[in-house]
Amino acid sequence: MQQPTPGTNRFAHYRKQPMMLGIFATNGSASVGINTVPSSYELSWDHSLAIAELADGIGFELFMPLSRWRGFGGVSNYAAETYETLTYMAAVAAVTRRVMTIVTLHLPVVHPVLAAKAIATIDHVSRGRGGINMVMGWYKAEMGMFGLAPHAAEDRYVYGAEWLEVVQRLWTENKPFDHEGRFFQLKDCISDPKPIQARPPIVSAAMSESGVRFASQHADLTFASFHGHEHLREHSRNLRRVAKDAGNPDVGLVCVSIIVCRETEAEAQAFFKHLRDNADLIAARNLAVQSGTDVDAVPKEKQEEFLRDVAMSAGSVALVGSPEQIANQIADLHAAGVNALFLGFHDYLKELPFFAERVLPILEQMGVRMPVEIAQ
Repeated sequence: MQQPTPGTNRFAHYRKQPMMLGIFATNGSASVGINTVPSSYELSWDHSLAIAELADGIGFELFMPLSRWRGFGGVSNYAAETYETLTYMAAVAAVTRRVMTIVTLHLPVVHPVLAAKAIATIDHVSRGRGGINMVMGWYKAEMGMFGLAPHAAEDRYVYGAEWLEVVQRLWTENKPFDHEGRFFQLKDCISDPKPIQARPPIVSAAMSESGVRFASQHADLTFASFHGHEHLREHSRNLRRVAKDAGNPDVGLVCVSIIVCRETEAEAQAFFKHLRDNADLIAARNLAVQSGTDVDAVPKEKQEEFLRDVAMSAGSVALVGSPEQIANQIADLHAAGVNALFLGFHDYLKELPFFAERVLPILEQMGVRMPVEIAQ
């Protein structure tokens, strides 16, 4: 296969889709939902390969792993087993031909010089489909494994901006340079080869005010937690206003969704209830606490339902119903300002083909998706 011309921008082409679609977190022992319901889903390379090839063949635009270093306990020990993201995505890049292979990195544990070289390598392996999902790293237990403490909240995105500055200089500058900053003091820096893309896309989270400022200046896509459509619309309006002032008006908004799609609404709701009834409440509590949520502030009589909510979403939006209903729910998200949606399924090998066969044609009829031509 012929190597793309340096400076190409596959992501800009994909960004023309009204709603880009992607797959998230198939590199962990539990992909979506913290529950104990059996599934064919497993942590193995063969299984990851099957999901990646499915998503690629269907015509999805995005593929991204979750970065975790330890589990959250409970019966499921949620996310205890995970593949490391750089090596995992290099492998995915080699076996796909369409999806953007975006690597999730905890910035405090990955030096920017290493990151610049690694992402450039993945960009070459994928023939111009690499990218970075920048995670500032706030779980104390995970950071402690590296002898680190999370940065203070006010410093996380300051660190991220300096980290990204070093990476982007390494991607673009042809002569060695020194960097003297608050967090990095680097000498005689150079990195070759450069990425194939003019700039691999940057993904970040934008839930906080500082996150919105960072995303408005630096990101191509930015995550938002789902707390209802009106909240999402207001968040989208605020992000676009700040981004326009920062000279980055095309930043896209991303949500993560759990999809339970069946022939009928009754079937879908019954299975969603089955998942919810079998939530791992201990793991859900541990995740909530490590994310900074004061679970004990929730009235005791409401804590169980609260933790079931965490287990079934944790910032994601649950889309439940028939194919027509799922398509309408995705259209509602698009109308609220969402430009890309990462999809999660309890059983990918069964449910992803059903989604492609039954939901995608409806989205195309609605104008929420354009017909996809598989990129060669």
